[in-house]
Order: sequence, then structure tokens, then C-alpha cells
Amino acid sequence: MKADIRKKMIVMLRYAAVVVIIAAVLIPIKLFSDRSTVSYTAPPPAVEIAQPSVQTIESAIVLSGYIEAEAMIPVVPFVSGTILEYPVKAGMSVAEGDTLAVIDEEPLRQQMLQAQAAYTGIQNSYVRVHSLYEAGAATQQDFDTITAQRDAAKAQYDLARLQLGYAAVKAPVSGTVLMAPLAAGSAASQEQPVAVIADLDNLVVRLQVPEKYFPLFSEGGSADDFSVTVVREAVSGISQAAESSAAIESVSPYIDARSKMFEVVCRLQDNIEAFRPGMYIKVRIVYRAHEAVPAIPVTALRIDGSCFVYDIINASARRVSFGERIADSEWCMVPPEYAGQYFIISGHNQIYDGQKVSASEISLEASLNGGM
Repeated sequence: MKADIRKKMIVMLRYAAVVVIIAAVLIPIKLFSDRSTVSYTAPPPAVEIAQPSVQTIESAIVLSGYIEAEAMIPVVPFVSGTILEYPVKAGMSVAEGDTLAVIDEEPLRQQMLQAQAAYTGIQNSYVRVHSLYEAGAATQQDFDTITAQRDAAKAQYDLARLQLGYAAVKAPVSGTVLMAPLAAGSAASQEQPVAVIADLDNLVVRLQVPEKYFPLFSEGGSADDFSVTVVREAVSGISQAAESSAAIESVSPYIDARSKMFEVVCRLQDNIEAFRPGMYIKVRIVYRAHEAVPAIPVTALRIDGSCFVYDIINASARRVSFGERIADSEWCMVPPEYAGQYFIISGHNQIYDGQKVSASEISLEASLNGGM
């Protein structure tokens, strides 16, 4: 009996020892956990705010194209033959009437002599028949036949003399030689020009404009209502950018049914020496300008076109949208009633409507309140 009680006492002591050990481990952990837990509140997100600045916002179309000479004239020889002289070179300036090539004229001379001999023989026959006809010894038919033969021979002779003069190929206009594809000794023919001449002082750009812009040009008034700038972009380490103002020369009255485009031709007005036919350029056509209006950078806009106004009283962001957006590549116009308010310019992509924010003010160029 005493042995059983003793065994129970030992078992109870063991259980008690286990409980004490577990308590000795868990209680310090709990106490340490309670002491190390500290409540944390995130600070408001930092943003930059600014008032709108005075800007000029231009509504424009930007298109690409190539410089062309107003007239590029291929000079084609009127006769065929071997080129004996070829003084022309690409890039050379020529005046109207300058010799571009000289074709071997000997075959042409022989053709002329042959036509001359034929004409001389028929002319002599015409004189005899005419005398007989006047004397009544020849019929009207004989006289008409010899007259026709004489006229045909005379035409052949005149043509041969004219072709002989074409052996020297002359420049039909003054300008700059863009291409001189032949050489002395090569064969000249009407299938290939001996040179291509252009007036580099009269350069144009033929733009293919999408159909949706047609009302701007057909109903927007005269060509003077548009401001056109032609830009040749810079090439790093090689050339600087170049600009030229341009004027709209003509607007096509129809739209190509296949491409859904219409043509607008612009003539360069200044700095023409910086451009050459074939150059790739971009053309900016301004069709409407909003001058001296309050504006914020387009980078302050969200993807949906909205933006945030800073609520000074509540130190929070308030989301606003202006409906139809008037903007260019840098600035977006804001309604006049928002001209004196602060807009969140930076940090607007990480906040939501009504959120508290920590704002720091920055200045935009030409502050609306500070003047131009």
C-alpha cells in the first residue's frame, strides 16, 4: 500500500517538474515578445506641388517626309550614239544652254548628206516638171506628185539637219546636277538621261496626311493660318539639327481611296542651304495656338488624363479631371478657376484620392502669380 502511494507521488512530481520547465521557457518568451512589439504608423507619402505656369500650348501635327526639289529635270538626248565628251559631274552648277555631253555626230552627218542629196535630186525634177506644167506639157497629177515628193524630201533633209544639232546635249534650265550616270565612251540613248538637273533654291516637302486631318485644311482657312516648321534631326558627332520655316504651297482636293491619305506640299522658306533632296525630315504643322494660358507639365497627368490638386487645409490629394484635354508634348492647359491652386507634380502615381500627403513646393517657369 505504501509502495503504491509512493509511486503515485513520484509520477505527480514528474508531471509537476515538466509543467515547471515549460512555464520557465514560455514565460520569458512571452515577456520578451510583449516588450519588443511596438506599434508603427507609416508617414504620409512625399509629393512635390507647384502652381500652374504661363505657357503657350500649340495644337500641332507632326509628320515625316523627304526633301524634294520642286522640279527635277532628267535631260534625255534626242539622238543615239557614242558619247565623245562628257564634261558634266554630279554637284556641278550649270546654266541654261551649257553643254552636258557631245555625241559622235558623224553618223548623223552622213544621214544629213544623204537626205540633202535626195532633196537636191527631187528639187531638180520639180523644176523641170514645173516648167513642163506651165507649158501645158505635163498633167496636173504629174505636178502634184513631184510637189509632194519634193516636200517630203525637204522634210527629211530638215529633220537630218535638226538631229545633227542634237549631237551636243544642252542643259534646258539652270540648276545643279544631281546625277551624271554616264561617261565618255558609253552609248547615249533616249532610255537613260545624261544628267538630272534640279533647282536647289526651291525645295519642297510632299506630305502624306491622314484623312482625319482633312477638315483642318479644307475648312481651316487659308494656308497663312498654319505655322509650319521643317526639322532635320541632329546626328551625334556628325551634324547638328537644322530648321526651316515653310509655307503650305498646295493641298490635294481629294483623298487617296487606297491609303486614306491626302497630299500637302510645303515649300521651305529659309536656311535652305542646310537641306538637300532626299533628306529625311520631320514637319510640324501648328493649326491652333493657345497663348498665355495656365498650364502644368504633362508628366503630372495620370494615364486616364486626370491629376491631383493639393488640398492645403487637409494636407491631402484631391483628384480632378478637366474633360477635353488641351496639351502639347510638354504642357497641359488647366481651366482658369484652377490657376491659383497647387497641383501635385511629382509622386502622383503612388497616391489615391483623399490620401494625406507630405508636400514640398517647387516652382515652375513663369509662375502665373509671379508674372511672365
